[in-house]
Amino acid sequence: MSVTWAAIAIVGIIGLLNLLLTVAVIRRLREHTELINRTGQQFSEQHDITRQSGAQVDDFRVATLDDRLLTRDDLRDGMLVAFFSPRCPSCEEQKPAFLDYAASMPGGRDNVVAVVLGSPEEVAGLVEQLGRVAQVVIEANVDGALSSAFDLRGYPAFCLMGQDAVLAVTGYRVDMLPEAVTR
Repeated sequence: MSVTWAAIAIVGIIGLLNLLLTVAVIRRLREHTELINRTGQQFSEQHDITRQSGAQVDDFRVATLDDRLLTRDDLRDGMLVAFFSPRCPSCEEQKPAFLDYAASMPGGRDNVVAVVLGSPEEVAGLVEQLGRVAQVVIEANVDGALSSAFDLRGYPAFCLMGQDAVLAVTGYRVDMLPEAVTR
């Protein structure tokens, strides 16, 4: 009988220790999540996600999904170039604002380029949505021609072009761009 009570006591102690360790792990995971979120915000606020405003975009040559050839020479003053990934929560968050902003751009979708990073299968839904307001280019990763030309370091990224393929405004949120004006 005493062996039974000893076994019950041991199982109870092990269960209690397991509960205490689980609570400690959950607490630590919350601390890590807060730290990661703060670090991500600081990175976004302190570092450019593409080349800085005033820098010229490198040469590139890509084809849009409409089979249009696009080069650096095609980047004109007031043109918007945006970078998205289907695996990016911030991209999903910024997408509605981008769609509204792009729809209000002078020149319509001819004045907007959306670069989507990923395989054709995983980006299909995003391409369909962005294709309504932009010329779309799919790149497998950040080593793609446009991503490299803009020195993409994260997404989403929004770039408003100036003259001679110089970046006028860059940012990671649509509200960092100036209000679209008709020309």
